[in-house]
Amino acid sequence: MKAVIFVGPSLPVNEARQVLDAVYLPPAVQSDLLSAVTTHQPDVIGLIDGEFNQSLSVWHKEILYALERGVRVYGASSMGALRAAETDVFGMVGVGEIYRQFASGELTDDDEVALEHSDAEHAFLPLSEPMVNIRATLRRAVAEGVLHEEWHDRLIALAKSRHFPDRNYPDLFRQASEAGIPRTTLDGLRAFVAASAVDLKRADAIALLEAVRDLPDPLPPAEIAFTMTRSHLFDAQFARDRTVRRRGVDVPLASIGDYAALHAPDFNDLNFASLNRALATVLASILDLQVTPNEVAIERWRFRLKHGLKADEALAAWLVENDLSEEEFSSLMDEMATCRRLHRWFMVRQHFERTTKVVLDELRLRNRYEHYADAAADQERILQEQYPDFRDSNPEDLPWEQLVLDHIRETECKMELPAPLWAEEAGFRDLGELMIELRRARLARRHTARLVTRLLSTFGPDIEHPAASPPANGHDAARAPEGAE
Repeated sequence: MKAVIFVGPSLPVNEARQVLDAVYLPPAVQSDLLSAVTTHQPDVIGLIDGEFNQSLSVWHKEILYALERGVRVYGASSMGALRAAETDVFGMVGVGEIYRQFASGELTDDDEVALEHSDAEHAFLPLSEPMVNIRATLRRAVAEGVLHEEWHDRLIALAKSRHFPDRNYPDLFRQASEAGIPRTTLDGLRAFVAASAVDLKRADAIALLEAVRDLPDPLPPAEIAFTMTRSHLFDAQFARDRTVRRRGVDVPLASIGDYAALHAPDFNDLNFASLNRALATVLASILDLQVTPNEVAIERWRFRLKHGLKADEALAAWLVENDLSEEEFSSLMDEMATCRRLHRWFMVRQHFERTTKVVLDELRLRNRYEHYADAAADQERILQEQYPDFRDSNPEDLPWEQLVLDHIRETECKMELPAPLWAEEAGFRDLGELMIELRRARLARRHTARLVTRLLSTFGPDIEHPAASPPANGHDAARAPEGAE
């Protein structure tokens, strides 16, 4: 069983380790629980301390997110007691007296558990006294006959009137003396506090650790009685503020994106493509275009093929390297399948034009149009001059499967799908139209190969290749394709 515990001023970490072997993290701030779930993948999270004044505090939906994924979440002592009282109905488990007081309504103010403390370098040493400790100490003083009930109520009122960073026993006793509480009473109380002050927050923190320690290992499956509604704010927190562990450092996802923006040479293209992908999913939603499980499966297959992730182990390693869960990866593949579904919708609407204009415009935008236009013209000249009687089909043609393999082998064309599906995505009307173009490209390559072979045999291997007749795809024709005449 793996536990992650957020603790600071309530209990020193070295003492906490004597009770429970766990991953100990500093007082939690907003997004820390989300980060703990995805980075450490714990079975249990114990929330004891959390910040709320100098930083944004732990959000309730972070707790719900953890619970929904089967992580047990325990709370006690400080921020943990507050959040447990607010979310125990969803399954967070509250531990200790402070939790009981908030859950029952006996206490309602957050400042009851607040205190001033030092930084991490100084082990979050408490610099003020939390109100819950003062209450517990004065209550015990009354029970042991050290303090009269009347003076108890006056002291509680005086302590409550102070701002939480200013709550401490010396200042409280000085204020009490000025308020007329007898010196003999205060002297006796000082001695009692020095010897028997109650640290309720510490006791509740230890109780939480003991409760987690005594859980069965392995834990039985969690019973989840709710479905969390993800809001825009939660999604923004998950996507930007959550941290991931890279090279031993916890890095916010937003910082990774910002670094890429300032350092990736192709960031402008990356950014443009990412926004287009996001907008495509919005448009698909407006048009109510739904993808099928088979379409998503095809998208996963082509992604794994493209990146050499055929083995499940390779995909699992890739997910770890890219800080993605299987759930997030599936969502990404669903998004990509949705984009392609929208592409097909577009091509149906552009039945006659297909993708010719949008592809040529993209070549222009990338300043690559001239290259491919000239290469296509060279191929057209070869076909017109050398094969004026070309027909769409010929008894001597290769089967379409062999045509595809021959083209892939001799060019840089990448067909990530079976030819019929790839033809549709690439803008061909059907497989037949693709086969015609493959035959035309093959004829042009064969003619160029024969020309190169003839020149080499005449002038020797040192001759430069003719620039006037490049192959159809614009690549060097240094080698003849297999079976060339």
